[in-house]
Amino acid sequence: MTEGRRLKFKEEIVSTVSNPISTRELLTRLAELHQELSILEQSQVDLASLSVVKEQLVNKKLLKNTNRGVQALVCCCLTDVLRLFAPDAPYSSSTLASIFRLFLQQFPFLDDQDSVYYPHYVYMLERIAEVKLIALMTDLDHNEKLIVRLFETFYALTSNESFDKEKLQPALISILNEVISEANQLDLRVLKLILNKFLANSKNMKNQSNIRVPGFDLSLALCEINSDKLSRLVTYFFSEMILEATKNDDAYDMDYSESDDSEDNKNNSRDGQGLMIDMVQMKKIHTLAVELWRYVPEMLTSVLGLLDNELEADDPLVRSIATDTISKMLAMQPSRINFPATFASTYLNWLKKNFDISISLRRTWINGSAEILEARNDITSDIVNGLLKTLVDSNDKVRLQTIVELKKLKPSTFLDKVMKDSLMDTLFKLIREKHHTIRTEIINFLSTIYNYATKEETHRSHRMIQDIPNHILNLIYINDNTINAEVDIALCEKILPFSSNTEARVNRLLFTLSVLNDKARQSFLAILRRQPQVSKVILQLIAIIEDEEDEHKDQKIGNAVKWLSKGFPPTYNPQESLQSFISLDNKRFFRLLRVISTPSSDYDTIVNGMKEILNRLRDGKLFDQNKLFESVKTGEIYNTIQLLMLRSSNVFLNVDNITELIEINNDSTHQFNQAAKLLLTNISIIYPENLSSSIKGIVDRLVEKARNIDFCGTRIHSDCWKDLKIIHKFLENGDRVCGNREFYDTLFEFSIKGTVLEAKYSVKIMNKMEEEIKGVYFVKMVHHVWPLNIGSSFFNTHLSALCSLFLCDLISVDHIKEELSEFLASEVLLKNRLKEEENEEAKLSTWISDEDLNYSIENTNCYSKILAMKLLTNWLISISDYPTAEVEQIAKPILSMLSSFINRGGEIVSTNDTPPRFASRLRVHAGIELTKLSQYPSYETLIDQRRINRLILLVQDVEMNVRKLFLEKLKKKIIQNRVSKKFLPLIFFTAFEPEKSLKLTTTTWITALFTKRASSSNTEALIFEKSYIRLLHMLGNHPEFKELFGSYTEVDDSQEGTKHDAFKEMSMFAITHIVYALSLISTFDNISLLYYLSQRIKQFEAISTIEGEHSDTAIYFISDLSQAALKYIGKVKNWNISIWPNQLSLPSDLFSKLSNDKANENVKTNFIPDKYASAIDELIRLRWRAEHTPAKSRKNKKKHSQLEVQALEDGEDNTGKRNFTKKRKNSDDGGIRSLKEGDQDYVEKSTKGSKYEGVRRSKRSRRVDYNEETY
Repeated sequence: MTEGRRLKFKEEIVSTVSNPISTRELLTRLAELHQELSILEQSQVDLASLSVVKEQLVNKKLLKNTNRGVQALVCCCLTDVLRLFAPDAPYSSSTLASIFRLFLQQFPFLDDQDSVYYPHYVYMLERIAEVKLIALMTDLDHNEKLIVRLFETFYALTSNESFDKEKLQPALISILNEVISEANQLDLRVLKLILNKFLANSKNMKNQSNIRVPGFDLSLALCEINSDKLSRLVTYFFSEMILEATKNDDAYDMDYSESDDSEDNKNNSRDGQGLMIDMVQMKKIHTLAVELWRYVPEMLTSVLGLLDNELEADDPLVRSIATDTISKMLAMQPSRINFPATFASTYLNWLKKNFDISISLRRTWINGSAEILEARNDITSDIVNGLLKTLVDSNDKVRLQTIVELKKLKPSTFLDKVMKDSLMDTLFKLIREKHHTIRTEIINFLSTIYNYATKEETHRSHRMIQDIPNHILNLIYINDNTINAEVDIALCEKILPFSSNTEARVNRLLFTLSVLNDKARQSFLAILRRQPQVSKVILQLIAIIEDEEDEHKDQKIGNAVKWLSKGFPPTYNPQESLQSFISLDNKRFFRLLRVISTPSSDYDTIVNGMKEILNRLRDGKLFDQNKLFESVKTGEIYNTIQLLMLRSSNVFLNVDNITELIEINNDSTHQFNQAAKLLLTNISIIYPENLSSSIKGIVDRLVEKARNIDFCGTRIHSDCWKDLKIIHKFLENGDRVCGNREFYDTLFEFSIKGTVLEAKYSVKIMNKMEEEIKGVYFVKMVHHVWPLNIGSSFFNTHLSALCSLFLCDLISVDHIKEELSEFLASEVLLKNRLKEEENEEAKLSTWISDEDLNYSIENTNCYSKILAMKLLTNWLISISDYPTAEVEQIAKPILSMLSSFINRGGEIVSTNDTPPRFASRLRVHAGIELTKLSQYPSYETLIDQRRINRLILLVQDVEMNVRKLFLEKLKKKIIQNRVSKKFLPLIFFTAFEPEKSLKLTTTTWITALFTKRASSSNTEALIFEKSYIRLLHMLGNHPEFKELFGSYTEVDDSQEGTKHDAFKEMSMFAITHIVYALSLISTFDNISLLYYLSQRIKQFEAISTIEGEHSDTAIYFISDLSQAALKYIGKVKNWNISIWPNQLSLPSDLFSKLSNDKANENVKTNFIPDKYASAIDELIRLRWRAEHTPAKSRKNKKKHSQLEVQALEDGEDNTGKRNFTKKRKNSDDGGIRSLKEGDQDYVEKSTKGSKYEGVRRSKRSRRVDYNEETY
């Protein structure tokens, strides 16, 4: 073995009395010693040569020397001595403790880079780290204070800006890591010091600071290196902290339930066992867990067990904190540990928290879902399914929280990861939520998603995205001012947002229009039609304001403000807000408002004007000096004026947009060409003045297009009729046709060789020509088409032209009308021209869509029949002012024909070979034509109650499209006052409507119209109350009710069970209609009138709608049912039914007055047997609840008694499944051969043996015989 290198240093370094050493000399000697020791290698040194130096270095005179240089050099020398003797320590434990205390004294000087001894401090630190000398300290007894001081010193260093972190922090980490590795246990203060940096750093992140707190990197490195050991310590630490946060206090007790959710924000909580919880401490602990999971998830493997236990804690606040903690952990991706996979049990437990009994906890669960969805893809399905459940939570706060959380998502995240049909369907249902805030949030969220998605080609074609504007616009039908305002704002700001790019703006408008369904499109068009009405009032209001000489100025302003305010939400305080705005007397505002509301203003001018007014209204200084605004908030004024400008400004149909629309209309290849035509058609109605400068371009383009058309009978698909319709609607406002001879010739070509619709609108446009010109063309047209050739490919075109001529110019067809009517009866209406090669699908089809009717050759025969009906109806309209006798002679057979189509289900051909799809179309169009005629006084007596009653068949038709189309037409005519009020009760026969959407729209429509009419001061105010009596009469004559009533009366009293069942079935049928109607039209103000009218029925005799048939007591039974229903409603609503002070006669066409004796006898008689009185009350109660309870809620109710269940089943599902075979006693449905009075009967009296046998299914699954004469 070779001899090691010996230390050459021989000088004394400890001063003695005999041999004192000055400080300067000592420093020199220590520096020399340090220099030599530093170059010695452990494997090559003779340790014996170090014995003297070793002992002198630990002399108290050196260890406790006050000179910083001496201390620094001594420490450097000691580190080398310890290095050279390693792994054994050449000192005792007490000496080592003194050495490490000296080291600890030097560490703080590492932040003083200007010190002359700084290199020595660095050397000392690096030697300790390099040789892991700190391990000697961990072996010392009672080392806790040294370790704590070491950690505190190092963490203090990292917080000092002058400390060289980049160079020295690795050494700190190495030393502290060695301590953690070698120490048997760590003081809790050390653990807190490490962990607190995570908490401090989390506060920085909350403040959106990217700067890490001092010491955080140190803690992070230590945790990452020692995750296994620290994991056990952290688990212990968490347990201790949770224990510390909870204290037993039996003197206090609180029971937590859902009502205690308001306590969530308090700092302390107590569970049911009197356990007091320091919530501040608990939240800190769990925040630390989140931060540790963010950076060192491996440390929490055991802590997750504690969180799992907390999820099951009794205290909802503890469960809430644990839920929130796990939510935040799940949102941290990427993570080195997959939480759902590694901690599956805890994850599944967390997933269930959206069902927790605590409302607050359910909201907490929701609150973290957006971040999770943004961060990860593996559990998206679980989160979305959970949100689906919270969207339909029974608590409105939970539902609202779900929407708010969804709004936090980036639109791209929602579209790519979250959106699915079930979720969107739920949102679409909640868009009608009764809670204002929830509804507002959903509208805002969906419109935001639509706004984003329509800019992305990948998303805009998605069905659910295209459904968004449908559901938002359909809210208009609720007829609520607040909802309407929300729709307006969503429409203008998100669905069709402001844009300076005209092409992009118009394309967005047309895209949205193209995806709207019929109902939503009507809502949008209604919004467009409202705009000129509002703008007109605004312009008038401004003119009044500026008229200084008007004596009634204030009154006129008040009236205008009152009118404008009617459509505003009450929360806007609209009247006060508008008055306050006017009181500003800001001439600039009035000028801008005039420009905004002027139809001819261009888009940029409108938008800039709106921006200027709104920006000024945001300025609080505008109102500060004016005491007039004490009764109104500036926010209310802002909201009111914003909505007012949106409604009065022409942002959609301005001249800039119209110019772009014309270009798209003229480009047949443009994807939105058809939508542009539709919009231009409406512009021609709403704003013809804005279209006046462009109409000539449409005309010229149409003429040019016609030059290239090959007019042949097979040319069915064409959109020229849309341009013709635009021109026609424009001319309806009084303008003259703006064409030349070529245009007139083009119209003539369309009328004789075009499609059905082209012919229709061409004739109507030609009717706007000068008299002498149009007369020539009309005569020429009749000569060309007459006599009709049923085999011609232009047959329907010619019928369409003649149909319009009967309205436009009866003189030109007067000479052919008799012969034409005979031809239509014998050759069109009573014969089918069917092609034998018709496919099986067509044979089984029960409906023809509008598109197929217009564009499919297979349906031309059906179209011919419909056109024949229209032509005959137009004939009657054109002669409606003729003498009564002449009108009746022509009208009776035509009306009988229309009734026959309805009664016989659309089949009046003797061969009974009308396809089902034809029959559906024919019967509904017959009903529509009847309603069209009813508005003319000449036909009011001819269209009697008997004919009106037959229309119930259409309202309750087996084919949903028949019901829908007829109801749409009927409602439109009622709104426009273009139908007799006798038709209004038909609407209430939707009581059994199975199609939910159709039932809902009809119910909404009734409610809206009733509210509007009830608030009017004219004679229309009581229209529904008067119609209610007609409803009861129609119900008494309903074929099913009469059959049920007959079955009941025919059963002998001895057959009690059968009699009871028959009574119940009959009663449920009637009660369903009665309660449905009363649920929509009964109010506190009219319940006494309705009760009075129901009573009055018993003083009259019902005039039967069947000639020769006498009235029975059925109507009196219905009268008593109505009174019973009204009594129940009065009781439920707490409405007092008082004696009606006035007198109101019943309709004379339905009732005749009884003698006083008979009337008094009826009044005293109860036509509801006493033994069934309680059953009637129960049936009324059930139906009332059914009308006021959502279907889903009804399914969850407890089972009713056997009588109740059976009553419901009979009333809603099984009522009247019978075959009506009664023959009509005096039917006017004779065989068709001619439409002249006196010819042979109108309809063949029997269709026996046919495939129909006069029978079709009604929508309630009962069978209706169209040969019966019940009506």
